[in-house]
This record gives sequence, C-alpha cells and structure tokens, in this order.
Amino acid sequence: MTRIFFIGILLIHTNLVGFIMKFSTKAEYGLKVLSNLDPTGRKSVSLAKIVREEGLSLSYLERLFARLKKAKIVVADKGVAGGYRLAKSAAKINLLEVLEALEGPIHPANCLLKPKTCACLNCRVMPIWQKLDKDIRQTLQKMKLKEILK
Repeated sequence: MTRIFFIGILLIHTNLVGFIMKFSTKAEYGLKVLSNLDPTGRKSVSLAKIVREEGLSLSYLERLFARLKKAKIVVADKGVAGGYRLAKSAAKINLLEVLEALEGPIHPANCLLKPKTCACLNCRVMPIWQKLDKDIRQTLQKMKLKEILK
C-alpha cells in the first residue's frame, strides 16, 4: 500500500521501493499516537484509551511507547490513573528526535551512515546526499511536536 503524507515542506513516501527515504509504520503510527497525548506533558493518557482512539493493538502500542520512553520523549506514570505523558512540552520536542527514536538514524542514502567505509567516498554525488541530509535534518529539527497536537 502506498502512503504519502506531508511534514512541512517534506513529502515522505512510505512503503515504496525506489524512493530515497522510506519510513515504516512505526513513524506513521508513532506520530499518530503521540497526537493523543496532552501537549503540556502534565496529564497521562492510558494505552487503553489510545487503543480505542486509534484502533491499534495494545502490544504494538507498547513497543512504540517503549522506544519513545527509551528516547526520553515520553514518561510512564504507574498506578490506576497512570499511562504515558510527554517528558516535556510538545513545543520543545522536535520531529527529528521522535522519528529517530522510532526508526533509528534517518539518512537519505546508505553511504551517509558509514562514509569512511563507503565505496563511493570520492564520488561526486556524495555532496548532494550530504546537502539533502542536512536540509532534511534541519527541517525536522525546526518542526515541533506541537504542530501535530493542535
């Protein structure tokens, strides 16, 4: 299935072979489930409530929130009124940190992951990949989670 969605000026194609960047459903659903949380980070929301709202399985949500918790994007509150809440205000969380928590390092080309071992180290295309990488990272850093929590 093809999914296309906009994040600011970036057009991200998911589940398509042959495009530069490919985001999994972890990124798609991760951003979606975060939109259920209180933007101030003061109130917890139970996973059961998010399951009802989004129709995702509890086990899948647990895996997503474990990644987000490890990255210190969310914190877990225990007890009857427990659940998850943002670790800080949504205005202070950028989309790069969220997407990298869910997906791992984000780069438009594999050669940027290990440039010193890349066969195309002296390649004339490398500067293009580097610029694209820089622009994508800067764009995602500027975009805050609060933009999707409106």
